[in-house]
Amino acid sequence: MKRKIALLISLIMIIGTVLTACGSGNDSSSNTDGANGADKDKKEDVKVALVCDPAGTQVFINMMITALKDSADEYGYEPIVVECADSAAYEDNIRALVEEGTDFIIVGGWIGGEALGNIAKEFPDRADYALIDSTVDADNVKCISYREQEGAYLIGMIAASVVEEGENVFGAVHVNQGPGSWKWRYGYMEGVKSINPEATFVFNYTGSYNDPAQAKESASLQFEQGAGFVNAACAGGDIGVFEAAKDLGFYTSGQDIDLTDPENPYIVSSQIKDTGATMQNLIDNYFSGNWDTENEEWGIAEGTIGAVHITHESENPISGRLSEDELQAIKDKAEQMRTGGLDIKVIPTEEEYNK
Repeated sequence: MKRKIALLISLIMIIGTVLTACGSGNDSSSNTDGANGADKDKKEDVKVALVCDPAGTQVFINMMITALKDSADEYGYEPIVVECADSAAYEDNIRALVEEGTDFIIVGGWIGGEALGNIAKEFPDRADYALIDSTVDADNVKCISYREQEGAYLIGMIAASVVEEGENVFGAVHVNQGPGSWKWRYGYMEGVKSINPEATFVFNYTGSYNDPAQAKESASLQFEQGAGFVNAACAGGDIGVFEAAKDLGFYTSGQDIDLTDPENPYIVSSQIKDTGATMQNLIDNYFSGNWDTENEEWGIAEGTIGAVHITHESENPISGRLSEDELQAIKDKAEQMRTGGLDIKVIPTEEEYNK
C-alpha cells in the first residue's frame, strides 16, 4: 500500500512539473510582439519601421517619416526609417528588419509592394506588415489604398467655379490612361459636371512620371482647344503644366500635397493625399489592441484625401476666382462625402461610364 502511495505521489509531481513547463512556454509566447499587433504593456520594446524611397524633397515620403516619429513620442516605440536607393533594395532591407526583430514593418509606396509580399509570405509570424498606397496578394499584409475620386471631385468643382462663364472645355494631363488614373479622371469629371452639366473634357498622357516638357506641351494644346482649367496629374510633369498655366493664363491644380504658390496664382488648389494622416491612422490602429490585416480604402472620412482650401488649410492665399459662396458650396460637398450623404466609394468602370 505504501509503495502504491509513493508511486502516486511521484506521478503527481511529474505531471505538475510538465504542466508548469507548458504554462511557462505559453506565457513567453504571449509576450512576443509582432504578428498580432503591439503588446501595449511593452511599447518601449516595440520596433516600428518605415521602408521607403529616399526622402530628399519628396514631401509625400517626408510626411510619413514625420508622422512615424511623432507617433513614437506618443506611444513610446522605437521608430526606424530605411530609405531604399532602388527597387531592388526593398527586399534585402525588409528581410534585414525581420531578422533584427522589428515588430511592425510599413512600406510606403507601390515600388516596395512586391518585395513586402514576398517577405510576408516567407516570414508570416515574425512581424506585422502594412503597405501604403498599393495592394499586394498577401493575406498577412494590411494594404491601404485611397478613394482619390473624392478629392478629384472637389478639384472638379473648383475647376468649374474658376473658369469664365460659358467655358465648357476642361483639360487634364495624366501619366497614363488606365485603371490607376481612372479614379482621378472620374471624380474630376463628376465634380465639374455637378456645376456645369454641359462640360466636355480633353485628356492627354505623358507616358512618364517625370516629363515636364511633354506635360507643358499637352497643357498648352488643351488651352488652345478652349480649356480654361487643366488638372495637373502627371507626377513630376506637373511643373510643366504649372509653367504653361502661368505663361498662357489658364487655371490648374496640383496633386498629393499643397502645391499652391503665391508666385503662380493660376494654381488654385491641390488634390491632397495625406500620407502623414495615413501613417498616424495605421499606428493608432496597431496600438489599439484591435489590429487586423483587412485591406482598407481611405478617403475624406478618414482625413487622408481632400483638397487645399476645402478640407486642408494652406498658408497661401485663396484665389480671388473663388467666392465665399462657391467655397462654402464645395466644403458642403466634402462634408457630405465625409458623412455619407454623397457616396462615390463605388464607381463605374471607364467602359461603363463611356457607354
